[in-house]
Amino acid sequence: MKTLYSVLLAAIFFVLMFSNGGLVYTQEENATSTSEPRFLSIQHAKSGSIFENNAISYTLELNDVSDKTILLSDRPERIVTSVNTSDFVGNWHWSMGPKSFTADPPNAALIVEDEGNQDIMIVELTNPVHDPTAETLKYGIVPENVTSLELPNEFGQSTLVINGTGYNNPDIFWPSAVSCW
Repeated sequence: MKTLYSVLLAAIFFVLMFSNGGLVYTQEENATSTSEPRFLSIQHAKSGSIFENNAISYTLELNDVSDKTILLSDRPERIVTSVNTSDFVGNWHWSMGPKSFTADPPNAALIVEDEGNQDIMIVELTNPVHDPTAETLKYGIVPENVTSLELPNEFGQSTLVINGTGYNNPDIFWPSAVSCW
């Protein structure tokens, strides 16, 4: 069964990477479309829950969330770094313009594990609230590929992979960046 889930995870990953969702660009697009790096953001939590707000929107709460968010850029820069999750959330609200998360909420893959099973759902993220003292992180979410009957109320370990964007505050995001190649 784990093999089936691994194959499913790999298939969804490749669909996301090569879809028009903007996660991966050709070298030509990267070289000509923007001068700023684009990042995938990765957040981990030990547990979480999802609460229904109305028929189409929910609240995702991640508990015992890591205090670091990992950022990984695509070609040509290939930058890897981590930032404080509070800074990541703060930049969400600080950034302005058409490329900001506020103006264009990102999609994310929420990968949840519970009782040895793994499930993946694609969601749109809005309105993050991080409480570093309580180690919680909340997002408004709109599920893209599941119905309310399929959403778990509570789950175990989770990983949130957030669709890439350029960040316009290099002082926050790039001080410890490491080039991969």
